[in-house]
Amino acid sequence: MNSDHQTPQIPGVTRRRAVGAAGAAGAALLLSRVSGPDKLLGSIGMAEEAQAAAGSCVLIPAKTEGPYFVDEKLNRSDIRTDPSDGTTAAGVPLNLTMVVVGANAGCAPVKGAVVDIWHANAIGKYSDIASEGTSGRKFLRGLQATDANGAANFTTVFPGWYSGRAVHIHFKVRVFSGSTTTFEFNSQLFFDPATTNQIYATSAYSSRGTPNVANSADNIYGSDGSKLLVALTANGSGGYDGTFVVGLSGLPSGTGTGTANSVAAALSATAFRRTAANRRILRATSTVAETVKVKARLSRNGTTIATKTVPGVTAGVRALDLVVPKATGGGTARLTMTYTDGAGLAKSVRKTVKIPKKRLT
Repeated sequence: MNSDHQTPQIPGVTRRRAVGAAGAAGAALLLSRVSGPDKLLGSIGMAEEAQAAAGSCVLIPAKTEGPYFVDEKLNRSDIRTDPSDGTTAAGVPLNLTMVVVGANAGCAPVKGAVVDIWHANAIGKYSDIASEGTSGRKFLRGLQATDANGAANFTTVFPGWYSGRAVHIHFKVRVFSGSTTTFEFNSQLFFDPATTNQIYATSAYSSRGTPNVANSADNIYGSDGSKLLVALTANGSGGYDGTFVVGLSGLPSGTGTGTANSVAAALSATAFRRTAANRRILRATSTVAETVKVKARLSRNGTTIATKTVPGVTAGVRALDLVVPKATGGGTARLTMTYTDGAGLAKSVRKTVKIPKKRLT
């Protein structure tokens, strides 16, 4: 069930509040991301994206808020529904996770930051905009406060395009002190053209064809837009998953960042796949905000099924694969992910997973 109410926890602000209006100036930063299904922990490709040291973040550009932000205060994770009439936006499902970390606190997760996202529907229209003919409608808009891992999760659809712009999603990160906005940052997310064209061949989008502006020709994307690309992975359910890690500098004193005594890493997703040789592989994806050692252990009834350890994992969204032995039967098992930082502090996360059945060869 969607939560479409106006939440009292998010104070009101003006529609066009400028960055720094409350005396806060900030830059946003992005930690390196998994760039495709074969970008694994420990792979050669990882070194190309590695951060120079623990707690370092890479600056990314701020982008304009644009003309279509409306401060609806819709506190919800699933933003597909229009609360005015209960309809659901058409399109390919997209599960988008925004992870906010504090660059001034060793890139530790930021709890309680408010993340808004908004974007066009499959036919290129924004909701609640008079010039779009959508006044009073509120599809594809919503906000979430980040959790203890700095994450805000959204269920939406892949955005549509409109003339003059490359495909994009707007996002805003705010920090409040009571009813006062003490920090605000605006930017936009972009997508790989090959993935975009594949999605736009599906029925919800096909009548409009492909976008008439490429990323490289978009006046907002600019020369630094590649730092705002979101890597998407097909999730096997007809949709896509993507995670974008944003670090913020200049956060107000007292903002809810983690401390030096916490390990800034978390398990963000798990999924099984089969290889052409019929091997079952568990992919564990972690959101990492400092350099850590990662140990994954898959077990059943206390007996280890598979284990893998990768040292020196740098900040970003990282995937680790565990190969399930051929003799292992299907059914539930326990995945334990242990993250150890440079100071020797460790944190373990456990999750129950379901191993697919063996197939006869």
